[in-house]
Amino acid sequence: MDQVTDFLCFKLGTAVRKIVKYYNNVYLEYGVTVAQSFILLSLLEEDGQNIKTLAERLSLDSSAVTGLVDRLEKEKLVRRSVDIEDRRAFQIFLTENGRGVSEAILPIARQVNDHLRNGINSDMQVILEDYLDNIDRYLK
Repeated sequence: MDQVTDFLCFKLGTAVRKIVKYYNNVYLEYGVTVAQSFILLSLLEEDGQNIKTLAERLSLDSSAVTGLVDRLEKEKLVRRSVDIEDRRAFQIFLTENGRGVSEAILPIARQVNDHLRNGINSDMQVILEDYLDNIDRYLK
């Protein structure tokens, strides 16, 4: 019988939990979690996105994004503004403080990403990324 720890999903889950734990420990001094960092970094790339766009871009449920934005707004890292194209929706913008935090954590995210990529050669990187994309498509 297979050991549960030999299952690929178990190994992937373990790796993800370790990465998330690492990020959360490093981001602690900035007062954000890795999940919140995805919102901040996405807004740093393109400020003024709405909840639906953020959810699609980050492969999260809109309700999860709403909760993350609520906490970021409470910490004064983002602000909401009524979307002029759809008055039922809100656009999310970085505050000055939120931009500062985003700019501070971006190099950390890049450094960890580079470290993970340096652990495998470029051919393996392509295979891994294709494999992860296949998982995303298969398990929609």
